Amino acid sequence: MMHPAMRAYRLDEMPLVTVKPGFSRTGIRSDHAVHTVNWFEPGYKSAGQHSHPIDQMSYVLTGTMRFFVGDEEIDLVAPSVLYIPANLPHGAEPLGQERVLNIDVFAPVREDYLPLCEHQQFEVHPAPLTPE
Repeated sequence: MMHPAMRAYRLDEMPLVTVKPGFSRTGIRSDHAVHTVNWFEPGYKSAGQHSHPIDQMSYVLTGTMRFFVGDEEIDLVAPSVLYIPANLPHGAEPLGQERVLNIDVFAPVREDYLPLCEHQQFEVHPAPLTPE
């Protein structure tokens, strides 16, 4: 029997919000994390660095992204992932001529990104952290 909260989503069919020309995103959440699905068009330039008090795992699933983390530049070629600890300044932009699919996972839930997830009509189902 399927769990009532279980759902499948096609990443390329989810509703997008344009953040800036060349950068669109949507969101999807679970009980304990928010995931942003980010699409970067070739030529998009970073808006600069920012930070937040939540850990981030940044997956590059297609293309190549340059991350600016503190004073470092890190190029990630798909398929790759970068762990960005809470409060560490960072930013990113695509490299090359390929559209980049990047998924960022924030845990615990990043409340400011919940509006990106409204299309899910998600109901929180907190699960026990230990097996029953």
